[in-house]
Amino acid sequence: MPNKIICVSRQFGSGGHEIAVKLAERLGIRVYEKDILHLACKFGELSVSAMEDADEKATNPWLFRTVHEGNHHVTRGLPTSEVLFALQSHEILRLAGEESCIFVGRCADYVLTRAGIPCLRVFISAPLPRRVERKMEQEHLSAARARRLVKKMDKARRKYYENYTHQIWGSPEVCDLSIDTSLTGIDGAVDLLEKKYRELSPGAHTA
Repeated sequence: MPNKIICVSRQFGSGGHEIAVKLAERLGIRVYEKDILHLACKFGELSVSAMEDADEKATNPWLFRTVHEGNHHVTRGLPTSEVLFALQSHEILRLAGEESCIFVGRCADYVLTRAGIPCLRVFISAPLPRRVERKMEQEHLSAARARRLVKKMDKARRKYYENYTHQIWGSPEVCDLSIDTSLTGIDGAVDLLEKKYRELSPGAHTA
């Protein structure tokens, strides 16, 4: 039986990570986020420490490192971020074929859709002031520092997604469901996604 897959894209500070973790616990399935980096490095026999700076990062055309290590799964000489994207894509496809699960980031929605694998594509957002406030509380930052951090991370995530997918990050064309956590709250978003997940027919796109 085909698996049920949820792919979560998220603005920084919107609660996407927390929502994915809570949802996975409630559904009894796994959530893959940073794990994908470790699995990709294992598949390519590369050091995590050498690759982690490229995780969810687009290649800087003016300053980048190339990869010359790893096994036959690695295309040597390419920028670190491109090698990592290819390895992570392989692992996302493998995991989607093995189990129902939740992917956070890593362009998983694009990777699966391009391969013809149905998934529920979710974009988690919130107004900038709410996300800044959340990061101030979580990381004990001043308002100015939190605002800079949120904007920096959003810019990086947008650049990463659009660089590899050639699609607009968070646009209606690339998501089935958009959730504003300032309206739903974290638990409300989890409730909504649980309902959507249970309504999914295995192997079928949601409406």
